[in-house]
Amino acid sequence: MRIRRLSTFFWATCIVVFILILYVMTDLSFKLPSIKPAMVELDDNKWSSFESKLRHIENELNQHHVMVGEIKDTMDQIAEQSQEYHPPQKRPKKLFKEGKQKDYKVVGDEPPRMHIKFNMSTCPIQQTKSKTDVQMLSMYESITFEDRDGGVWKQGWNIEYKDNQWSQKNKLKVFIVPHSHNDPGWIKTFENYYKAQTKAIFTNMVEKLPEGKGRKFIWAETSYLSLWWNSDATEKEKATFQNLLKSGQIEIVTGGWVMNDEANSHWLGIVQQLTTGHQWLIDNLGYIPKNAWAIDPFGHSSAQPYLLKLTGFENSIIQRVHYRVKKELALNRQLEFKWRQLWDGSGATDMFTHMMPFYSYDVPHSCGPDPKICCQFDFKRLPGNGITCPWGVAPRKIIPKNVEERAGLILDQWRKKAQLYRSNVLLFPLGDDFRYDRSNEWDNQYQNYDMLIDFINANDDWNAEVQFGTLNDYFKALHEEVKMSDFPVLSGDFFTYADRNQHYWSGYYTSRPFYKSMDRVLLSYVRAAEIITSQAVSSRSVTYIVSLQLRDRVEQARRALALFQHHDAVAGTARDDVMLDYANKMLTAIKYCQSAIQQAAYYLLKQPPIQDQTQEDIYFDVDDIWRKNNELPTRITIALDVMSPSRRLVFYNALVFRRHEVVTVLVSTPHVEVFDPDGNPMMAQISPVVAGERRLGFVSNKFQLSFPVTIDPLALTTYTVSLRDSMSINKYTSYSRVRIYNADYWTVDLPKMFAIDQPTARLSNDVTIQAGNSSRVLATMNGLVKAIVSPDGRTTPVHMDFVQYDTQKGQDNNSGAYLFIPDGPAQPLKTDAFPEIVITEGPYKATLYSALISPKNAEIILAVSVYNNPSLPQSEVEICNTLLIDPQVDDLELAMRFSTNINNGDVFYTDVNGMQMIKRRYMEKLPLQANFYPLPAAAYIEDGSTRFTVLTSTPLGMAALQPGQIEVMQDRRLSRDDNRGMNQGVLDNVRTRHTFKIIVENANNPCPPPLSAGSGQLSLGAHVSQQQQLQPLLALHYTANENEPRPAYSRALYGAADLVLAAFPSHVSAESKDGKILHGMGITFQRVHLDTCYGNRAINKWYPVGEGQFQLSDLVDVPAERVLRGSLSHSRAGPPAPAALALCPMEVRSLFLNVTLQH
Repeated sequence: MRIRRLSTFFWATCIVVFILILYVMTDLSFKLPSIKPAMVELDDNKWSSFESKLRHIENELNQHHVMVGEIKDTMDQIAEQSQEYHPPQKRPKKLFKEGKQKDYKVVGDEPPRMHIKFNMSTCPIQQTKSKTDVQMLSMYESITFEDRDGGVWKQGWNIEYKDNQWSQKNKLKVFIVPHSHNDPGWIKTFENYYKAQTKAIFTNMVEKLPEGKGRKFIWAETSYLSLWWNSDATEKEKATFQNLLKSGQIEIVTGGWVMNDEANSHWLGIVQQLTTGHQWLIDNLGYIPKNAWAIDPFGHSSAQPYLLKLTGFENSIIQRVHYRVKKELALNRQLEFKWRQLWDGSGATDMFTHMMPFYSYDVPHSCGPDPKICCQFDFKRLPGNGITCPWGVAPRKIIPKNVEERAGLILDQWRKKAQLYRSNVLLFPLGDDFRYDRSNEWDNQYQNYDMLIDFINANDDWNAEVQFGTLNDYFKALHEEVKMSDFPVLSGDFFTYADRNQHYWSGYYTSRPFYKSMDRVLLSYVRAAEIITSQAVSSRSVTYIVSLQLRDRVEQARRALALFQHHDAVAGTARDDVMLDYANKMLTAIKYCQSAIQQAAYYLLKQPPIQDQTQEDIYFDVDDIWRKNNELPTRITIALDVMSPSRRLVFYNALVFRRHEVVTVLVSTPHVEVFDPDGNPMMAQISPVVAGERRLGFVSNKFQLSFPVTIDPLALTTYTVSLRDSMSINKYTSYSRVRIYNADYWTVDLPKMFAIDQPTARLSNDVTIQAGNSSRVLATMNGLVKAIVSPDGRTTPVHMDFVQYDTQKGQDNNSGAYLFIPDGPAQPLKTDAFPEIVITEGPYKATLYSALISPKNAEIILAVSVYNNPSLPQSEVEICNTLLIDPQVDDLELAMRFSTNINNGDVFYTDVNGMQMIKRRYMEKLPLQANFYPLPAAAYIEDGSTRFTVLTSTPLGMAALQPGQIEVMQDRRLSRDDNRGMNQGVLDNVRTRHTFKIIVENANNPCPPPLSAGSGQLSLGAHVSQQQQLQPLLALHYTANENEPRPAYSRALYGAADLVLAAFPSHVSAESKDGKILHGMGITFQRVHLDTCYGNRAINKWYPVGEGQFQLSDLVDVPAERVLRGSLSHSRAGPPAPAALALCPMEVRSLFLNVTLQH
């Protein structure tokens, strides 16, 4: 029997091969290039010829479907017997429906797909062989957070050492690393800092470093280097800089556009800023950084070392960590460690990390434990230079008479510092903010240290060897002396940071929330613009010139986003005028993205005919209007009348799974109907528009139109909104039921099709809202959520409140842009009784609006919505807070609190840069402000039966101060500076909007055991909602003749809800292993790991997850042989990647596509 089946398989294969040979011999007029790097433009008639050939092939193959069936049966048995192969995965036809206009790819050039089974047991997330020595949550639980006076090292202890620790064969090796920390905006704007100081630093650098061969220097911020290089550097200076770089006298460390914040930034934004910096470096200098340097972010995230590892870094340095944690690590000589991801059981993600041990990265806190002594060796502070030592003892110039005493003094500090580490290789950073901007500082630092170095090195009895160095020099010497296996393994993160006393830096998680929200909007735009322009380029839909125009627009936007990832930008810790400068740049960037998106969409849709085009290169109107840098955006109102009776809406899905959503647009008339992509009328809902700041009201001649859409992955799909004859029978459009409370004085002037209920009595009972078969929300008489009732009838109490904090007002002990120092627990926000409430309910969407006014405190327009979305059958509620703190208030911090009956104890979970979830605990031994953590995207609490998840559109601060409770900060207004250098309070509040999704999920018992005790995962439903919130559907409007076809673009043949397309830049450069610079495209994926314990398993039918293996050609147009392994910032290109990409859970994989579009 088996021989007969194999024989059948053989003859069937021969028939298929024969058909393909016939096809090749038919003198095709078109064939895609499979080897050449150039991409050529294709005209429509060649596509038509090619499509006809494909149809011919398909017909031939259909005739042999019986044999193909037998082949599959044979393959099934072979797979079962060998376990090396399994049947090819069937493409889900129902989930990914082909549109009418379909772009085809050449399949004849592809090898037969033999789907090799992906062995998940080899994934780091499945391993348990490697253990962690230091787990940060466990350390927090075990140590006491006392603040004892340690002597000269206030936060440590009196360090001692033995003179015989070192010998001629075992010397103390000291590397003095000069550096200058340049904030791309803080007290001054980015450009003003450059003009005032940074430009001079570069000028001095290329002049002073060549004066001594032993002189070294490190630089971090590529944004400044780019500005100098492109605007002021002479050709001679550029040549000198490149020579210093090649010789190793200059090292560029990290090399990102900025030194990014690690609390508020989304990991996708961090990737963008790293890519921006690294691509500039390789394009202009042919340089790839090896070592990372993060000395000023206010706490350190565990996602950052993983991203650095993926980028190709070998070592990293961090600084701002809680002083008590530093002490604990120093006591055990664990300040250098292998930083591992919580979910990694194999060590594959380890990033070697050096933690600075003392209070700051300035010179007084870098040479050793005694800042009074170390300050004497910061030679910028020599008398007459305008800066002194706070400890009262000034530096002295090194001369032959004092060199022995001075050298002995600093060597003693170096020896003490060395006791905190496991090697005899010591790092001494020599610098501070905007240092080396004056020529005499270069002379004073290098000349005085030259004398100290020469004296120490010449004194054999001291057994020390000192030199200027870079990070590369230091780490090379360190790893030569100590094996990597001798360093401890650490997992977890370093939040929340405290630098002294009980001064916890949890305030900046929320400071300037309007601009934090703007950051996420820009991130979604840059990501969408990047992906859709790359689709246009890879599919040859645009010419070479247009591809460059699109590239430049996206790059300008990417640079604005990258700049705002700076740790004083998205953190909200820059002065008022600097924040406005960032916002101006982001506003321009949003418009660049919108321009690129609509133009790329036009070409992908094969240039559909457009009526009333008002401007060249503007084909579609993006339904998101940003007018000012400190005002909330508005939406387009679709004006329909007899002269313009219809409008096309093109929706773009930048995610790699099929989306099913209820969308809402604004129309000028309630007499409308909606047509699906096939031109069929569909059900829709019309609701009045409710708006206002302190008072609610209906907006005249403006209505919400809500209807369900389905958009394939990476696809463009067109729906049509048309004017309906008001006299005709209405079969498809429903009108909301409207309820108005506590506003009997309103004169309601709504069209008669709306059913209006406006009781005269004040609302004294709870109210409910529901849309069709959606979850039902029970709300209080103030409009606050009280309980959520699932579609199957389960009720979960969820009590929503707003609370407020005041600040302590002691000397040097108050809240500010950085610090959160409340004067006690939060107090309820007292709002006016009987707020105006409006409820609109329809088959797809129901919303409760409430105007919550707290006189002389804050005003909040609350909108609570539920959607009837069968694809997400979960208890999900959307909460939108539009708020403004009263400008007359001096000190107020506003928070939203949810209280449930979930028995989570003191355990809760927050996300890490939107990348993964981390377990945290409320700790009573810590002050209230220490129990606040970053909330970049998501948090949840859970017990054995229920999970409560909060998703946020804006990065904010959060806490879980009581069992069953999650609290999210909303905004803060503070009159005082907190003495961290900004020299002002936070008084520039503007009206801000945050959108949250709260989800209640039941446990699916029995639950699989957690893979890691310190990490968590979102459920599938929460992940889908989070992705849709982070990357909203883009709506592009245009007018077309009603008889014109409805354009569509749907290229992807694969989709999976657990796959994230993280980046897809259209033009990148990479260095190959043989040193050649390649030009092409980059693409990065993440496969998330999802928790199957919670959530409705029916969601899997709508949003199926993948097996972790797919073919890149199923998503983008690229020849398989042109796909190379790459690095996260796409600056490295490795060997060819396998045709079938296999991603482990939580893995991030980058590829370099060695293809270019040429003129």
